[in-house]
Amino acid sequence: MTPLPAVRALMTGAIDYAGLFPPAALPMPDAVANYERYRSGAHAWMLGRFVVPLARLEELADAYAAVVHAESSAWPVSVIAKASDAATIATFNARYGARLRIDTVEVPPVTVGDIAALAGMAATYAVFAEVTWATDPTPVIAKLARHGVRAKIRTGGVTPEAFPSPAQMARFIAACVAAGVPFKATAGLHHAWRGEYPLTYEAGSATATMFGFANVLLAGSAAVAGAGADEMCVVLDAPGGAGFEAVEQGWVLPSGRAIPAELVTAARARAMASFGSCSFEEPMEELIARGLL
Repeated sequence: MTPLPAVRALMTGAIDYAGLFPPAALPMPDAVANYERYRSGAHAWMLGRFVVPLARLEELADAYAAVVHAESSAWPVSVIAKASDAATIATFNARYGARLRIDTVEVPPVTVGDIAALAGMAATYAVFAEVTWATDPTPVIAKLARHGVRAKIRTGGVTPEAFPSPAQMARFIAACVAAGVPFKATAGLHHAWRGEYPLTYEAGSATATMFGFANVLLAGSAAVAGAGADEMCVVLDAPGGAGFEAVEQGWVLPSGRAIPAELVTAARARAMASFGSCSFEEPMEELIARGLL
């Protein structure tokens, strides 16, 4: 099935593969083999970067050499690192850049005082600094904008307390769009639509209400189109895909707003750039099950 332009606009390069991280927590060789397989699959157009902690970069290089064929094109890599790691990242790119090219850096939670130190790194890489959703993020996001740094939000985890509310998510998205700061999301976004899901892959796992990645991506599109916090909450909180419709040239949202595919593409650059997921197959399979792929 050829995806509608609306689905292409929403999902192109949207899934950063974080198979090394919980709840999947795969061994490096398995995660590397998966990513290489996804890159040659029918839905490779949805695949973003391979996400890796700085401390495991050499392990990644070793696994890549063992698993990946020489003719494979270079992988785009996002590394979890700090401003002080710039020299290590540059050294890695100088040595392995023809095969593994770090072009994105994801920085652990920052405060206003941390941001200036990221400006130099942001001149070379796309830098996403994690921002808390527990308090109003507007001052931090405004300073990120002044230093060319992007934002990152943690949208879940392995406990119910790790998930922000729709109002907290809407506040974060609104602040990013107002400041012109693209963002990525991580954790808790394995599923397309908002609903109650297991927190881990273990049998008998506790459950929590999780955001759907489509809800969040389309809330970002709505914000770029001028939606306020109340409308974003409607989009973020709509369960099971209720009220969403992918039509030939765009999306219709639960709020009734129609979003053309061209605006979704623009919003991916201005709002939610991508999301990290420890599974590529779950998001893909859910979209297939919904008839969107």
